[in-house]
Amino acid sequence: MIRDNNLLNHKLIRILPHIVDTILLVSAIALTIILSQYPFLADWLTVKFFALIAYIIFGTIALKRGKTRKIRIVALSGALLTFAFVASVAYYHHPLGIFAEL
Repeated sequence: MIRDNNLLNHKLIRILPHIVDTILLVSAIALTIILSQYPFLADWLTVKFFALIAYIIFGTIALKRGKTRKIRIVALSGALLTFAFVASVAYYHHPLGIFAEL
């Protein structure tokens, strides 16, 4: 991705992100059902849901859809920051995540 590596063309590497994203979405749906906390009813869960969608979009741009290396690097950075934000929202159960503590 950052360096043009032939491994990026390997079938498993091309399929694995789709598997991970599917597991994340299914886990999110299952967790909302188990906890009976649904997006649009719980602020923090709504933010987490939309941030998860943003993470998936950044990831697809970083791995496949980015036309230039610079775009892929920016998308990778966005995906990593979004993932950290999702984790902080999940930890603090607050829509601002780690920023609620500042």
